[in-house]
Amino acid sequence: MDYNGFSEGFDILFNNVTSNQAPGLNTHEKSLLLTKAEYEIVRNLFSAQSKGNNTGLGFDDSAIRQADFSSLMSTKTGTPTVDSSIVKSHKNGKLYLFPEDVFIVINEIYRVAANDLQVIPLRYDEYTRLMSKPFKRPVRGQAWRIIGSGNKDNKIVEIVAAPEFDTVTGDYIVRFIRKPKPIIVGDLDGLNIDGYTFGTGDHQIEGCELDSALHDLILQRAVELAKIAWTQTGQDNAQAMIQAGQRSE
Repeated sequence: MDYNGFSEGFDILFNNVTSNQAPGLNTHEKSLLLTKAEYEIVRNLFSAQSKGNNTGLGFDDSAIRQADFSSLMSTKTGTPTVDSSIVKSHKNGKLYLFPEDVFIVINEIYRVAANDLQVIPLRYDEYTRLMSKPFKRPVRGQAWRIIGSGNKDNKIVEIVAAPEFDTVTGDYIVRFIRKPKPIIVGDLDGLNIDGYTFGTGDHQIEGCELDSALHDLILQRAVELAKIAWTQTGQDNAQAMIQAGQRSE
């Protein structure tokens, strides 16, 4: 479905569910709703446990689902950093910049001294519990990953491996679903969505980059979000917004 298909399809469905009583939406408003729906669909279909996943099939449960996400899959290596202002959780931890365009992590590897160690993400309470044990390091074949200090542009992670790797720095490799580009259905009159505008150049896009099998789902969800936003009665609108939030996991 090209950008015209999204725009015209949105208008038809929105007018049907609102009986032509709701005011029309401009190009920027439609693009925002379509983009929000796109992000929701990606999150919900990735996890079988998501409240918005009605099929019960997540990324690892279906070859079709993996094909749906194939255009968004990427693998990057985090950049080592020795920022002295960052206080490490573990004295032997190694600091890396987290790849900036990660949307959903698939798996992580710490490749060090010809060894591929499975990276185990740890919450801070798990890390505290493990550090109370006699051996305060990962088991063989594993490395721990802890979210470190950082900011919105530079997220820091800390990797803790077995003692034999303390004197060498490995490669922190992340395989992930990147954040999809927004769905833009026309000129935004000088505005942008996530830094993108309408067109075919760098930081420009027309329509949707996801597999066409997902386009109808995105369009349907965008219209649902538009209907929620249009709802007039206070109680109904409050309940609708709660339900919308539950779908945005």
